[in-house]
Amino acid sequence: MELVTPATPQDAQALADRLGARARFIAGGTLLQQEWDEPRLAPPGLCFINVQAWPETQRIALGEAHLRIGAGARLETVRTHALVLAHAPLLSEALGQLGALGVRRLGTLGGNVGWGMGDSAPVLLALDAEAELADGTREPLERTLLRPVRPLMVAFHLPRADARRPVHAVFEKVGYRAAFSPGRLRLALRWRDAARGRAVVRAAAGAPGVSAVRLHAVEALLAEPGPRPGLAAVRGACLRALPPPLALIASRLIAGHCGLL
Repeated sequence: MELVTPATPQDAQALADRLGARARFIAGGTLLQQEWDEPRLAPPGLCFINVQAWPETQRIALGEAHLRIGAGARLETVRTHALVLAHAPLLSEALGQLGALGVRRLGTLGGNVGWGMGDSAPVLLALDAEAELADGTREPLERTLLRPVRPLMVAFHLPRADARRPVHAVFEKVGYRAAFSPGRLRLALRWRDAARGRAVVRAAAGAPGVSAVRLHAVEALLAEPGPRPGLAAVRGACLRALPPPLALIASRLIAGHCGLL
């Protein structure tokens, strides 16, 4: 096992590209340990690339059109930050349901998103987040999560609340840690306007073993004019992206929030 601290995010990405499967980005390390057969002992041969050495990955700041949240910002810092509460309150709400306080104080937003199955990823997808990569380019987070090998994410950019129409959104988590039940599904929905109803413009979900994805078929179904769809139609749309047990849960949540039951 080796721990390396590159001088820049670009150096970190270049090192990861050279090492391939041996490389692991590490910040808080709260999720990485779940990959290990022995929870107290990292597998031999791995090179851990420390991504907590750069101030630009930890800052939360407001730009001309976007809120920029550094990927290295601690989850509890993100949850309680005034700019996040003002411009992305749904993200703060979701992080409040993530693990225990000790986990949130150690884990980072980038780690939770990079895992793909964390509570924050569906919310960021629903809010049209962009990922800032090590080379300074930005791309839709949806594209980053679909890459076969996820690159180092330096920050996330969300539209400012005062530069867009008001966001009407909800986050649902089925199975709460406080109830000694593992989280089975994370779902985020965003509506076109305050009337809500069936006018969902973004739907995203993730679960253990299922990386967060946009539910494009659900969005298309609810955008269609005409008679409102029934639960079976919503379930069929969910099945385009989720396995049957999760599609069943997601469809009921979506139908309930959209007044389709």
